[in-house]
Amino acid sequence: MNRPPKVFISYAHVNEEFENKILELSNMLRTEHNIDANIDQYEESPPQGWPRWMDDQIRESDYVLVVCNKSYFDKVNQYQTIQAKGVNWEINIVYQYLYDACCDNTKFIPVLLDSTDDKYVVAPLKGATYYNLSDDSQLKKLCNRLKGIKNVVKPALGQAQDNQDNQNIKLEAKERKTLFFTSAIDVDTWNEAGWTGVA
Repeated sequence: MNRPPKVFISYAHVNEEFENKILELSNMLRTEHNIDANIDQYEESPPQGWPRWMDDQIRESDYVLVVCNKSYFDKVNQYQTIQAKGVNWEINIVYQYLYDACCDNTKFIPVLLDSTDDKYVVAPLKGATYYNLSDDSQLKKLCNRLKGIKNVVKPALGQAQDNQDNQNIKLEAKERKTLFFTSAIDVDTWNEAGWTGVA
C-alpha cells in the first residue's frame, strides 16, 4: 500500500471522558503512525447526513476498527430496547458487509481500550484477532497490520541446505558378481543317481 491506510473507528458514545479517549486514539494513529484514521468527532454536520456519512466511511476505508466495550455490546444486542441509532446503523452495515462477503472478514478489526473488555467483542467479530490497545506491543501489531507489515516473517524452506546435505551422503559400492547360476537340483544327489538328463 503506497498511501497511508484509511481507517474508520466505530464506537459507542458513552461519556465525554470516553469520547476523549477515542479522539486521542484517532489523533495518535494519524500523527504518530501515519494512519489516516477518521471519527465522527472531526465532523460537525456532514452535508450528506450522518447515515450516509457513516456508510461512506465504512465503504471507503481499508479497515474499520470496532471499539468493543459493554456500551457497544449492549447497544448492538439490545437494539430493540436501547435507542442508539448511530451504533445500530454502523453495526448493521458491518453485518451486511460480512454477509455479502460470505463471512470472509478482511476489513473489520475488533479493538479494546481495556483488557477486561474482551468478553464484549460483538458476535460477527468473535472469530477475528482483536487488539488490546492499552498494551503497547499490541498497538504496534495493529499498526503493522494496518500498514501491511508482517509481525512475524515466515522463512523460506531450506531447500539449498537439504540439497547440500544430500550431496554429502555417499553410498558404498556393492560387490558385484560377473556370472552366477542357481539351480533347484542338488548336484551331489544327481551325481550319485547317475542321471544323464532331465526333462
